Order: sequence, then C-alpha cells, then structure tokens
Amino acid sequence: MTVSTVAGIPPALAEACRLAGLDASGARLLRSFANVVYHLPGERVVVRLAETGAPGKYDRLVTSLKVTRWLHEQGFPVTLPLDVRQPLAVEGCLATFWHYEEGAGDGDPVPLGLLLRRLHSLPPVPFELPTFDPFGRVRRAVRASRVLDDEEREWLLERCGALEEAYYERVEFALPYGLVHGDAHRGNLIRTRDRLLLCDWDSAGAGPREIDLVPSLQGARFGVSDAQRDGFVHAYGYDIRDWPGYPVLRDIRELQTLTAALRIGHRDAAALAELRHRLSSLRAGDDRLWHPF
Repeated sequence: MTVSTVAGIPPALAEACRLAGLDASGARLLRSFANVVYHLPGERVVVRLAETGAPGKYDRLVTSLKVTRWLHEQGFPVTLPLDVRQPLAVEGCLATFWHYEEGAGDGDPVPLGLLLRRLHSLPPVPFELPTFDPFGRVRRAVRASRVLDDEEREWLLERCGALEEAYYERVEFALPYGLVHGDAHRGNLIRTRDRLLLCDWDSAGAGPREIDLVPSLQGARFGVSDAQRDGFVHAYGYDIRDWPGYPVLRDIRELQTLTAALRIGHRDAAALAELRHRLSSLRAGDDRLWHPF
C-alpha cells in the first residue's frame, strides 16, 4: 500500500474522503500496520485503509461493519462506523470510516475479561458470520514477507501446518461456538471519559469462544503479570489455562503476533528487530519476553 502523499494527503485517503463527502485536510496518521489509520480532526472521524489484495478482505470488512452496528443495537460498547456507503475501493485500498473516540488505550486486561463475558452472553447474531480462520493472515504474511529467507519461511509454514492439524483434528473445545472478536487483546480497548470501548472488529467471525481468551493469557509474553491474568480469568468467569487445548491456541496466537512485523519489517527497523527476537525465541522454545514496536 502506498503512503506517498500529494499535497500532504495520501491519494487513497484523499479519494476515499472525497467519495464519502469528508474533508481530509489536517489528516493525522495514527498507525500503519495491517491497516493504515488516519484521524480527520475536523470531521471527528477515523479512516482505515486496508490493502485490497488479501483474499476475502472486502467480505471481512463488511462483516465488521454489520457486527459493530448490531452490537451497538444490543447496547454493547463498540466504536461505530459512519452512516455512509462503505467499504470503498480506492487506489488499491479498501476504506472504512468510523466515529473518532477521544481516549487512550487501557493496559489492564481485567476490563477486557468483563467485556468478553458480556459479548459471549449476547443472543445469536441474526445474520451469517464467516468462520474464524486462525491461520489465513499468518500464512499470507509469511509468504509475502520481504525479510524472511527460504529456510525461515519454510519453518514458519511447517509450524502453521502442524498447529492447524492440531486445531482442527485434536482440540475439543469446552465453551460454546458463536460470535468472537478474533483479536481481543488489551490494545483494542479504548478508555474514553466515561466508558470502555472494544474496537477493531476486522477479525470478527463465528468460532470457539476460547479464541477470545487466549490473547490476554498469552500476554505473559508481553509482561502481563500472573496477577493480571488471574484477574482477567476471574472477570470472565472461566479459566482455560488447564484445558488441554490451551497450549495449541497459545502457540497459534504467538504466530499471529508475528503478522505485523512480517508485513512491515522491510521498512521498519524496530519491527524487523522484534521479528528476529520473536523468531529466535520460538525456535529455541523459550519463554523470554517480547516487546511492542
């Protein structure tokens, strides 16, 4: 995805805003990982630009829009999409538009446990959901990465294959099947002045609810303390750490955390250094700490 600018505004952002009737002047880049995300201060809007190349990306974005609108109707605290035609295909990107929420991230996993318990207690979604796929994004990132050598690429794809076999053929899930956020980590919590919101629903789908619990428990890799993990478990009301399928889901989640670094490592030195650190750790089978980048 190009992020070059014309008169200070990336072409994809300028065209998306024109089609949506929004003013892109003063746009501020918030982040550039799987999506490139901009804040339009004058509109109080966030624009997310995703590459069009990933298979099924358009359908996943449509799902995220439908799910968040339905959740809002249920009274569940989510970031809301604008009432405009979207996603829009522009300049090799797919654009979605969201109301901007003034706030900051929340590093405590306990509130996330409460939100997930509430999410998983909602009635069934009244429309079809895609089946949650734990491996698609990882495989695509591994194959497309410009920083892996052939041996590293082969090792990662073989690890995906082994975990996929375990996930589909040997893991017996204990919790009900239904709507999952798909990427429920504490970085997707926004604490506003008066409430907590759960954002980034691009991975939403139908799957085993254990999927949403693993990121906070695997967060020990990122310095989440045992006390914080215990608090998350207590808030949710169910502990999967002694469940036989937990090591498989934990190892899958560890692979998933490589995706952003695989995609941007060729243009971001910090991401590349962290990718090398995590790969070394995975291949050694140790439990050394990992770091944000």
